[in-house]
Amino acid sequence: MTFTILGRDPSTGELGIGIATYSLAVGATCPQMLPGIGVVTSQASTNPAIGEEIVELIEDGIDPTEAFIRSIANDSHPAYRQVALLTPTGVPMVHSGTRIKPVSGHVSGVDYVAVGNFLANDNVLDAMATAFYDPPHFDSPEPTLKARLLAALEAGKEAGGQAGSDNAHLPERSAALLVGAAGERFPLDIRIDFSTDAISDLRRALDAYQPMHEYYLNRAYDPTELPSQGEWVKQLNQM
Repeated sequence: MTFTILGRDPSTGELGIGIATYSLAVGATCPQMLPGIGVVTSQASTNPAIGEEIVELIEDGIDPTEAFIRSIANDSHPAYRQVALLTPTGVPMVHSGTRIKPVSGHVSGVDYVAVGNFLANDNVLDAMATAFYDPPHFDSPEPTLKARLLAALEAGKEAGGQAGSDNAHLPERSAALLVGAAGERFPLDIRIDFSTDAISDLRRALDAYQPMHEYYLNRAYDPTELPSQGEWVKQLNQM
């Protein structure tokens, strides 16, 4: 009961994940940024240790594709896992176990992979892929990666989203957006842990956070010349 989009922006080198699900606090367990390796999600019956093992195997000199395969093979319950990885060059890898509930699967292309389980219908992932490449309602001809990932989640929701074992619609109760470039110390990491409409709340959180991102970065690097947070907000409102 999860739908996810992993994407890459070749112009900036950024990688990211947008994910939504009926389960709670998805951002704490499913999406992972693996420095120098890519972005990964472990979902359905989640096991974050799979991503950790991919890192360990690659650090031991194993090829990324082989590391992905081995990490699944070494898991105790691979039939219950759905795992997707997108490398820094935009190569997708996907495993969907034999016990993953339908509708499930993935759609992949250049620089992205959409993956999900317990989906309402077969159109959800296609809608996400289309929105990722051609996000609606954007003034900019080149929307950012985070905007494209969020647009894909919204498209998946509009296409039907997720359903339970009785085929009844399930609301998205948690969602997350994780975006960063190689070597970035402070990647974007926004999470909605408990909601009745997590994707809408994720958009509101992103819209509220974006004007503050520069402030928080500057506060980390050199807070000595920064105004107070309240003054920063006043300056933004005067622009």
